[in-house]
Amino acid sequence: MHLLTEDIEKIGHILARRHFVEQGWQFTDLAQSSKKIIESLENVNEAYNKYPEMTRDWYVDNSAEKSFHMTTTWDGLGVLVGLIQTCPDQFDFILKMNNNMSLCMVKTMLSDLNKQQQHAIAYARKAGFNVYIFKADIPDTMDFELDEVAGGISGVGIFS
Repeated sequence: MHLLTEDIEKIGHILARRHFVEQGWQFTDLAQSSKKIIESLENVNEAYNKYPEMTRDWYVDNSAEKSFHMTTTWDGLGVLVGLIQTCPDQFDFILKMNNNMSLCMVKTMLSDLNKQQQHAIAYARKAGFNVYIFKADIPDTMDFELDEVAGGISGVGIFS
């Protein structure tokens, strides 16, 4: 069976997630969490405006969304949100390894970096992020078999 490009990209994404889990790295899938990270900046600012006795850094470090954005300072969260808004859909993951935050793109061997991705990497590096590219060699065709199970199984009431 010939795989579509989007299928190959999804498989690469799954491989990257599995690798991060096996390495014990903390990570955030930006496809699922970008909106939550952007909203967390608004939530922190709103909490600070209501109760300015605490610093914005305190609200960031103690926010419920910290598990998504993994930052501890207002400036750090602002830089991350700015990057997500400036380069939407360019990075696939935020990684936290040894207390250092990095960004990661997943690329299959079928695709090269395009101009947008190259600019996003340059922007992220200027903003102080390490950038990783997770390369996955995924074949564009896969074999499979479809076996028919003939007859019924006596005495088993699976459809009862």
